[in-house]
Amino acid sequence: MTADFNKCKYLFLAYPKGFLNEYESLVPFYDQLIELIPKDINLILITSTKKVQQALTTKFRHKSNVEIIIINYFDEIWLRDCMGLTAGDKIFKPNYSPNYCTLKKEAKYYQYINMLTKRILSETFTSQIIEVPLNVDGGNFVHNTKKVFMTEKVYEDNPGKNIEKIIMDYTGLEAIIVNRSYYDVIGHTDGYMAFKDENTVFISEYPNLPYLKKDIEYVNMLKTMAVKNGFDVLPIYDHPIDEPIQCACKREKTRSCLFSATGVYVNYIRFNNYIIMPEYSLPVNSEIEYNWINKKWLESQGFDVLTINCDQLAKFGGSLHCISFQS
Repeated sequence: MTADFNKCKYLFLAYPKGFLNEYESLVPFYDQLIELIPKDINLILITSTKKVQQALTTKFRHKSNVEIIIINYFDEIWLRDCMGLTAGDKIFKPNYSPNYCTLKKEAKYYQYINMLTKRILSETFTSQIIEVPLNVDGGNFVHNTKKVFMTEKVYEDNPGKNIEKIIMDYTGLEAIIVNRSYYDVIGHTDGYMAFKDENTVFISEYPNLPYLKKDIEYVNMLKTMAVKNGFDVLPIYDHPIDEPIQCACKREKTRSCLFSATGVYVNYIRFNNYIIMPEYSLPVNSEIEYNWINKKWLESQGFDVLTINCDQLAKFGGSLHCISFQS
């Protein structure tokens, strides 16, 4: 299996101009992000219309590493979840069928997204696409080349299936399946951890604040599990804020089941020695300057760190790792 720390040549993003949903508001953010991609990375932008493709060709004509493909009616920005898992000359493709309380289950729509992502992969790679008989979001699949961390959400999405055996049979990875955080509806491990290399994993470190008590217990459990499985653990200094997102399942209530990703720094994009790290506008009473300390910390670990403000993206419940797919 190809991990995030392995050498990569391609980065995929879905450019939301013309999308028939609220994601089109992120166009200015995507323009800034595209400018940050180093020239030695082949950036593939997925668009939904010929008109948008033509506009992007003009807008980014100064970037020779950009390729723009048209996938009619594509409107999904969370590529990490739906594209699949790379493994050299193979791509393992679980079924993308998200089932959060914020989403009404629409089987036909997700079948269509699965079909479109297979088309994207077949048009851009010569790799063999192997369908994995599991419902798995890529954000719930944080791995090195031997083991993968997943939350128990995978059990809920695949009742009655021997998850560990299927993952081992298809990918060769040993699945470490952990509990889900108390407040976490999505159940994605990439909101808490990221492998630095084969033997080292970054895990979120939270400030000692009352509303984060259960979250602190959760990341401490992750650290214990990582050490138990032979990994060295390093911190990423996250500062999640108590910012609920309005969702349909609790429309009549004042609280939401889904929360903003603001303050989640571990959800970065990495390609080779570069990291694009999210920045956020955190409360002014934060005891440390999280944007600065995380950038300096990752630079001290040998990375070239670029940054981008992700306030608007985070309001949709995800950050940089969530919207990217590498190969």
